Amino acid sequence: MTAARGAGAGAARRTAAPPPGSPLRAAVVLPPLRLSTEFIDYPWLTHLGACQAAAVLLARGWRVELLDGLAGPDAALLRHADHAWLGRPARPFLDRLAGLRADLTVVAGSPFLTTGPGRPWLARLLDAVPAAAGTLACADLVVGGMHYVEYDGAALLAANPRLDLLLRYEAEPLLDRLATELEAGVRPARAVRENRVAFPLDDVPLPAYELLDAPAVFGFLRRVLATPWRPGPFPPEPAETLPLVTTRGCPYGCIFCSKNPGLPEPRRQVRSFPWVRVERDVGRWVRTLGLRRLVVLDELANLDERRFDRLLALAERHGLRLEFPNGLRADRLQRRHVRRLRPLVSTLKVSLESAVPRVQRRVLHKNLDPAAVERVAAWCAAEGVPLGVHGMIGIPGERRAEIVRTIRFLARLRRTRGVEPLLQLAVPLPGTELARRAGTPADDDADLHAAFRTGGLTTREFDPAFLRRALAALDAPDAATRERKVIVNLTYRCNNRCVFCAVGDRPARDARTADVLAALRRHRERGFDLLDIDGGEPTLHPDLTTLVAAARDLGYARIAVTTNGRTLSLPGVAAALVRAGVTEVLVSLHAPTRARQEELTRAPGSFAQTVTGLRSLLAAAGDDVRVAVNTTVVRRNLAALPALARLLARLGVARWNVQVVTPFGRARASHVPSEAALRRHLGALLDGAPPGLAIQVVNCPPCLLPGHERAALADFGKAERAMVFVGETGVNLQTWLAKKRRRDARCRGCPFAAGCPGFYRFDAVTRGTGRAR
Repeated sequence: MTAARGAGAGAARRTAAPPPGSPLRAAVVLPPLRLSTEFIDYPWLTHLGACQAAAVLLARGWRVELLDGLAGPDAALLRHADHAWLGRPARPFLDRLAGLRADLTVVAGSPFLTTGPGRPWLARLLDAVPAAAGTLACADLVVGGMHYVEYDGAALLAANPRLDLLLRYEAEPLLDRLATELEAGVRPARAVRENRVAFPLDDVPLPAYELLDAPAVFGFLRRVLATPWRPGPFPPEPAETLPLVTTRGCPYGCIFCSKNPGLPEPRRQVRSFPWVRVERDVGRWVRTLGLRRLVVLDELANLDERRFDRLLALAERHGLRLEFPNGLRADRLQRRHVRRLRPLVSTLKVSLESAVPRVQRRVLHKNLDPAAVERVAAWCAAEGVPLGVHGMIGIPGERRAEIVRTIRFLARLRRTRGVEPLLQLAVPLPGTELARRAGTPADDDADLHAAFRTGGLTTREFDPAFLRRALAALDAPDAATRERKVIVNLTYRCNNRCVFCAVGDRPARDARTADVLAALRRHRERGFDLLDIDGGEPTLHPDLTTLVAAARDLGYARIAVTTNGRTLSLPGVAAALVRAGVTEVLVSLHAPTRARQEELTRAPGSFAQTVTGLRSLLAAAGDDVRVAVNTTVVRRNLAALPALARLLARLGVARWNVQVVTPFGRARASHVPSEAALRRHLGALLDGAPPGLAIQVVNCPPCLLPGHERAALADFGKAERAMVFVGETGVNLQTWLAKKRRRDARCRGCPFAAGCPGFYRFDAVTRGTGRAR
């Protein structure tokens, strides 16, 4: 291997060389990891670097022991208040470290250890290594695929007196040189050694996975990838999974990329392992370890078409699954590749970053035509291959309108092609061109992982608040993914006379039970699986429970009833509704006091009966029925919402839908709060929401909820839902309301514009228009 540059102080010390023919002993330490709770990349795959270090030493004839902190029945992914923990518990692992006996101990370094939340744990690890463990080195072993975070190596060495050597960047030559010195009896001086040479990979071994306790590692991966709070980027099965890098480097100049750290600028060197060795070693891992899936961590796995075809053929020959979590380059994919990948991958990923050609060329230097991503999305949709598209916003030099354009591009691909947008903020990782442009000061203790979702830069065009709104815009549900819903207006009779009622101008009569049953059967046969039963007041219909039970027997997955709750106050009514098979009940309560509620409902006694009915329902529902409260927001109750929130919390309500009044039925323009009032009062409500009460805001553009935009997103796309209204002929409420929406100049630069239907327009006199939800 080639020589590498070293930096440090002190002279090397010569010790007795080992007897001829007596191999030296090395311990490679892959520790458990203390992580940010927002960690990115794939810390559960750091076996790659540890086994790469072991392979270098094995190739020299050393005896190598692997101390694997990510394998064992007690290795897991746990979430704590200020960090996550990956691997075995700390104390048993430190106890094992204390018993090490070796000539050389190598801690497999990574950004999970050398920066951010991992640094205090690294210091504790190094202190626990005994003198009997020999020379102690920490080796970055940058072997591609994950983000590299530059840090102050001299400061790290100085802060850890037990550490003898810090080997940085692609460290195989440094480790080879260190082994040569120890074989000659030279104990090296403390130093930071850095490899800054783009050495060829012809003679570099692939990872020594034969050292792994494969069943223990695969069991660890099976548990961790299925962790409920943080599932992996690919399915937990097949758990017999190993990471692999076949090529290092990338010829493109993306300013955010941390590829080839330490190498001379512009750091576009590309080097590959000989393919014959890749085929040989993968075949051996299949035979001896039971390998069933490869996670390919090349920076650009489809850079070379011939090698990519060979990789697909290798997977096909051995029956291996493949994952490319870093994404492939869309303009180097062909449809035949997509067709071959269909049985091999769980999800195909491609990198877009920006949908704007100017940003691609002049800002990112990625030089990708967004049309290539659209082309791949069409192929994937046709071939049945799930596709994720990486996007990035908040890059210095990007314009606000260009960010919105990228959001709309991704939203359109999701709507038309079923693509999963994978959007993140531009983060100036130390050592990247982006960091140099942004002028971000280095901070080795900073949690850069969280910045990908919660950070954001400030320029003349945007600030972090705007960027977070842009991220939230893609969290809105998409109409294309919604289940199909039937809405039954079971009756237009009601024991309230709400001033804003959407159906208050309808004849007070019931739907015929036989007609409703026939419609439920017909729409279930057509694939509808959600049912909402509304009114009027549906509990006044004599056959409500019969219809709920029939819908359950027909196979409707969700059966919801919207009620004012007054009838539920009667003995046994709530329990009967639950027994019939309802899965969700929404109770309408509009104020926290009798006077204000009955001013709005124009029904004396309605407040007490609704509260009593809500209590009865919560007692009867148990864990099987979701209970929520609906509140229609008008001028007269807007300021009382915080008090209503406190009442609901005391009653034990967990879900609350706050619905701004719509221009339908009895509602008038005079009922509608001003935009300024909505912004002020709804913002205060969401800021002070009681713990345990989830609030969703309906019929309100997210721009009126700064800092709480996500509370409004579940309402997006209603106009496109496949809704059928049963009860009488007339217009679909959502279709009619969509025509009552308006947009203005503010909407043009809003990141939510791709999905937001806009503001409601009230006429001076609002007339009934047909069927109501």
